Amino acid sequence: MFSCFLRDAEFRNTGLERSEVLAKDLEWFRQQGHAIPEPSTPDVSYARYLEELSEKDPRAFICHFYNTYFAHSSGGRMIGRKVSNVVFEVFSIILRCTSDTVVAEKILNKKELEFYKWDGDVSQLLQNVRDKLNKVAEV
Repeated sequence: MFSCFLRDAEFRNTGLERSEVLAKDLEWFRQQGHAIPEPSTPDVSYARYLEELSEKDPRAFICHFYNTYFAHSSGGRMIGRKVSNVVFEVFSIILRCTSDTVVAEKILNKKELEFYKWDGDVSQLLQNVRDKLNKVAEV
């Protein structure tokens, strides 16, 4: 019964999806002259594993779903800011710059990555998904 409910549950188009915006960021990097590698064998295997997990062990898949979305939307944003700050500090030393603005221009040309932008209030998007997860857990 849980598996049937999971298949019918609306966990698509939650507003938390990152693949389209990540693709935009990767395209931007490509346009800047950076090579974007194809998915590696482990990447493809992991994607296949998740598809199989969603069919064979929906509860385990829901755990993964929860951890991934909530980590990317909460911790991921914090980590993204911290990584950016560390990169700025390192490049400031290397370039002997004192301004984060100068470093940001060198790294991203003042580009704010799409991955860290959300359509709507992230807290509300997360709450909507949390409500759906709670309904699944009740079944």
